[in-house]
Amino acid sequence: MYQGASVFVMTRSAEAQALARSLGAEYVSGAFDSPPVKLHSAILFAPVGDLVPVALRALDRGGTLAIAGIHLRDIPSLNYANDLFYERQIRSVTANTRADGNELLELAAGMPLIPTTTTYDFTAADQALDDLANDRITGAAVLKIH
Repeated sequence: MYQGASVFVMTRSAEAQALARSLGAEYVSGAFDSPPVKLHSAILFAPVGDLVPVALRALDRGGTLAIAGIHLRDIPSLNYANDLFYERQIRSVTANTRADGNELLELAAGMPLIPTTTTYDFTAADQALDDLANDRITGAAVLKIH
């Protein structure tokens, strides 16, 4: 919990679930599971359109789903009554400014976080992208520029 917010993590890999638990997530489960309570908001990081209806159904009345990636596979048909009713919202996040990044880093610096990273030489950027795409990284990939 940070600033009064409980963190619920739904992800498919056992390694990512273990990481979420080790970082103090209040609830951890599979990507397609339903949380034990309705959520005020959710962030979808995975580029998997099939998760959009799942995430919307996890929201409480007036909840917001932020889709954080710049790529997303097609979203299947939504059922209005199950997925959107009660003023649920979908927000896309496709571009961030340098000021947004600075604000996030300042906020993160005050949190009790220990990031999990895998470092790649800048010349191995293609390998880093391939590893990310094929779930060979838990946490974040970082390119080291000399």
